[in-house]
Amino acid sequence: MASISVIVPTYKRELVLIETLAALARLLQPGDEILVIDQTPQHKPETSTALERMTAAGVIRWYRRSMASQNEAMNIAGLLAQGEILLFLDDDIIPFESLLEGHRQAHLQSDPPPATCGQVLQPWNPVPVDKVRNFDLAFDAAYSESCEVRALMAGNFAMRRETYLAVGGMDENFFGANYRNDSEIAYRTCAATGQLIRFVPEAGLRHLLSGGGNRAFGTKDTWGHIGGSIGDYYFALKSLPFLQKVRHVLTRVVRASLNRNTVAHPWLIPSMAMREAVAFARACGRLATRPYRGIRPLNDYGALVDMGQGSSANQTMLPETPRRPRTTIDERVLSTAANIQPVRD
Repeated sequence: MASISVIVPTYKRELVLIETLAALARLLQPGDEILVIDQTPQHKPETSTALERMTAAGVIRWYRRSMASQNEAMNIAGLLAQGEILLFLDDDIIPFESLLEGHRQAHLQSDPPPATCGQVLQPWNPVPVDKVRNFDLAFDAAYSESCEVRALMAGNFAMRRETYLAVGGMDENFFGANYRNDSEIAYRTCAATGQLIRFVPEAGLRHLLSGGGNRAFGTKDTWGHIGGSIGDYYFALKSLPFLQKVRHVLTRVVRASLNRNTVAHPWLIPSMAMREAVAFARACGRLATRPYRGIRPLNDYGALVDMGQGSSANQTMLPETPRRPRTTIDERVLSTAANIQPVRD
């Protein structure tokens, strides 16, 4: 049975993070692990206490760093992971019972895909959807049927570790709101392997869309969300054919400036138009000066603290160290009520 490293990058999440980790821990099989790459500057005391208890019990491997970057955190975890399969998840989810096994079994088939994308039900999806617009950029991960796609959801996808490292990991040119970072690695993986990605609906979860995470950088119609705009333009300029590239850019310029919210608050229209112009210029500059920044040696990522050891984690390459046996999980450690006061995010 292939082992899974469940990777949970986190930023400014509190109780929902603890609840997510407790739910995931109950799905682990022998040999599996959970890596938490924690980029929150300072947790509430009750959150820190719960994370410390989970770490001491061997439930999670908890690492802290000061710079917040989802893609860097994912690449760091890819280097640290000891599992054969890397499963990337959001930190504000309710996993379904078959989440891990759905991904695992897909990668154990005789014709394994280069990557698997699991079902993601958003707050506006009471049930899975039966129809999707296409199986590319407009694919809806709430879909109910298994299929082949050229799309990923950064909050629920899995790859063999050797494949992830071979394709270069996540492109670290994305930052902030990180829009289209998952589309970029999906396109790059399909191009590198000559295969499409397998959508596995049984590997599902419900996304809670909590505060913090990417939403900590700003809502859609604000300048704080400029990272999402840059990411969308950067992806289109880098990955799409010329005509599709032009159509994608023009569509975004119009929709970002003229949508239901900006029309209702017309003073936002010139501000959002200016934001899009700045974002497009910055995406062009990034593509011209550094068209791709993939996974790097672990020591290049700055200070990384292994909270289980209380020491620096990136002076040596930890993936080559022997696997630490996971102790039997005490349900009291996983009980939110026993370890953290119910202070909501």
